[in-house]
Amino acid sequence: MEATVEHVKKANPDVFFTTVAYPIKNTGYFEDAASRVIATRSWEEGTDRDYAIRGRRSKAYYKQADRWLRGEVAAHRAVDDPGLAAAKRAEALAAREAMAVMAGEVEA
Repeated sequence: MEATVEHVKKANPDVFFTTVAYPIKNTGYFEDAASRVIATRSWEEGTDRDYAIRGRRSKAYYKQADRWLRGEVAAHRAVDDPGLAAAKRAEALAAREAMAVMAGEVEA
């Protein structure tokens, strides 16, 4: 995740978004995680995003990872506003601390 934060800061795209990898049937990732995949809805009612992976960190953890990324990028971009940069770095640090607290939380 640190490499991703640094990459986005260096690339400095106009727009970026994050997503957590999810298993799609008939892909290598699905096959690798197959023994841990849990369908949260029936195939008829759901989509390929309606899977949980037993043992993967919680959605709340990844929400904080996104908050960390966005805070770091915002701080990096705020070079002309030291006050804003400091506030965004503080948000990023708070997100990292939350991630550390949540590290043991896993899906099903």
